[in-house]
Amino acid sequence: MPVLPATTVRTSFPLSNQRLLFQLNADQVALQKQYDQLSTGKRVLRLSDDPAAASRAIGLHRGIDRATQLSRNAASSLNFYQSTDNSLSRVDNALIEARAVATESAQSVLSEDQRAAFAATIDETINTVFASGNAMYRDHQLLGGFLNSRNAFSRVDDKILYSGAEAIGRTDLGGGETSPLNLNANQALGALAVFHEGQQLQAGVNKETRLVDMRYGDGITPGLIRVSGGGDWYNLDLSAATTMDDVVTLISGTDVEGRTLAASLTTDGIRIEYADGLGGTLAVADAEGSKMADQLEILNPAGMNPPPLIGSGIAPAVTGQTKISDLSNGDGIDISDGIQIIQDGEVFVVDLSAAKTVSDAMIAINRSGADVRAELKGNEGRIQLRSMKSGSDYAVGENGGDAATLLGIRTATEQTLLSDLGSGQGIALNSDSPEISILRPDGVQLDLNLEGATTIGDVINLIRDHPLNQDTSRVLASLNEYGNGIQLTAPPDTGSLAIRRVGSSNAGLRLGWIGEDGADNVGSVLGPVDTIIGSDFNTRDAGGTLDTLLRLRTAVKTGDIPEITRLQAKLDLDLDRGSRARGRVGVWTRNAQQLSDVTENRIISMKSQLSDEIDADLATVVSDMSQRQLALEASMRLIGKTSQMTVLNFL
Repeated sequence: MPVLPATTVRTSFPLSNQRLLFQLNADQVALQKQYDQLSTGKRVLRLSDDPAAASRAIGLHRGIDRATQLSRNAASSLNFYQSTDNSLSRVDNALIEARAVATESAQSVLSEDQRAAFAATIDETINTVFASGNAMYRDHQLLGGFLNSRNAFSRVDDKILYSGAEAIGRTDLGGGETSPLNLNANQALGALAVFHEGQQLQAGVNKETRLVDMRYGDGITPGLIRVSGGGDWYNLDLSAATTMDDVVTLISGTDVEGRTLAASLTTDGIRIEYADGLGGTLAVADAEGSKMADQLEILNPAGMNPPPLIGSGIAPAVTGQTKISDLSNGDGIDISDGIQIIQDGEVFVVDLSAAKTVSDAMIAINRSGADVRAELKGNEGRIQLRSMKSGSDYAVGENGGDAATLLGIRTATEQTLLSDLGSGQGIALNSDSPEISILRPDGVQLDLNLEGATTIGDVINLIRDHPLNQDTSRVLASLNEYGNGIQLTAPPDTGSLAIRRVGSSNAGLRLGWIGEDGADNVGSVLGPVDTIIGSDFNTRDAGGTLDTLLRLRTAVKTGDIPEITRLQAKLDLDLDRGSRARGRVGVWTRNAQQLSDVTENRIISMKSQLSDEIDADLATVVSDMSQRQLALEASMRLIGKTSQMTVLNFL
């Protein structure tokens, strides 16, 4: 820390004073910086102190801020996971208790008081699951949708309605991708369960069909294809195409060795040929890096296949925007008669006459008033129906037409398996006699042996093909025109059309022809025929944990042993679902804890690096400050000496 030397040459007083004051100011500024370092403990307080270190410190500060936020996210997530696990733990314990009650109550020797006590235990289990389904953490539903701040489950008479959402919250824990914060009630409790998954719908290709929707949703990637008539190859750029009409337009009119190409759409693909309709060679290949010809199924690189080249089997996926007129491979379907949704015996008629697209049809179903939610299942082109009310029975049938069948959502069809009847309990067959007997109005008796029959269609065919049912007085069997069930009709005569139970078989009950009391079902004359209209033979449970418990409570009260046995199996599935849900939360907890530990270590490391960059070495600062004070004192002494006004100073 040098002091400016005293000059030995003659200088002016202003210049000397300026030099001395500069020295004094420099010492004071340097000393003040050391005071600041000593008081703050920081070596770098502003960019000008050390630009390189300050730049590195700014980057470290950003890293620390981000890591600190990730640490907060992890702490919040761990609390959310802990709350969710606590709720699921209560559900698991309740279901285990319900399973034990179901096992004990599956006995025929219990008194009414014992059954009432068991039913009360099941009721407490329902209350526990109900409360857990509505549990919240920080104004967020744990299971009823992340952004839902109200109860997801509510009681409606003796049933439970689910009105929550399926929203999943996600947060950044620093693992490279966002992590889920919560489960939804479907994953944990089976709420909003799919009670019916429809048949796959098929859509035809039209001009507006997007390339991304082709190949059942896998899409077609626009690119460059090459065509040849046996000589030179011609490049055909289709990279700008977005619809199938674009592809047809870009291909049509292309000149290949003096012949013009023509393209047209088929119901499930594209057709390419020469405009003159004659044969010849038409080779088609993909340019390097392109797969379009292969995806269009028109690849013919060696020209071995003569024109026309037909790319089939690449129909588009059915989406919400698919037109009703494009279904059934482009032939369209007529759904103007609408459908019926039957919930707990109440019929909701869905008017589909104004529906133009699949989405319109699903919106009409969702607005029908029934506790049903319709949606498309991924790219499979299936309408699936979800139940919103636990404890309810659901069915979807016709309303005088075949709209439900055409949309693939009729719940009782000729393809329904007999083993699925009675909620999966099937039909009990007689060992040595027919299962059911139909008495025609003219007195002819048709005995039906159902051994070997596997579907409802088989039962209908047994009636149609019965040897004693081939005359003009024959009984006709078909599915009901309204709702569901099997309808029997026959010409009126002196007697009445009737169905009788035979032996101990429950076939009449399962097929919807005979009631629980087992009494004969006698038809009535409706117009020109004697008619028996059977009830729905394939109603669906709402599904889910609460639905199982509600049904179990009823079965325990009434002593319905077969129903209790069936529900025991469903309880096992509910327990398995809950265990898997808890396992998923456990995995999330472990990952969050590991990422939190990594983040904390990263924060410590970055803070250490930041300290190396900007923190002051106090021992060095104190030493430098002492030297600077000595330099300041020397500068002030020199100023005092040189400021004396004598003749010698002047000379």
